Amino acid sequence: MKLKRARIIVESLDETNKRWLNALKGKVKSRKGEETISLGSWDILGKLLSPPRLQILATIPYFKPKSIADLARKLKKNFKNVYMDVKFLAGLGMIELRERGARKTLVPIAKFKEVELPLAT
Repeated sequence: MKLKRARIIVESLDETNKRWLNALKGKVKSRKGEETISLGSWDILGKLLSPPRLQILATIPYFKPKSIADLARKLKKNFKNVYMDVKFLAGLGMIELRERGARKTLVPIAKFKEVELPLAT
């Protein structure tokens, strides 16, 4: 999978709905290779930008871990903490989790090579 660019914006639910309606009407032009991730509050942005989560985002494309446990080992961090952070990042759409093998091991996959954070939109 070719890595894209993430554009993270903080906006209210009403603003998100307006943006979606405009996109459905064809009034919004998306940039090729870019995905917009809308967060509902500055608190969520702060949680996303925590040092451990940024380290995970930067490490996944480098190590290409075979599982969350493998990622935790490579980071030399506690599995439970890495697992919780990976699930949080996947929930926001920052990484993808794919099931592999008979045991359905969750493999973290990088989606983005860079992140843009405009403070005013």
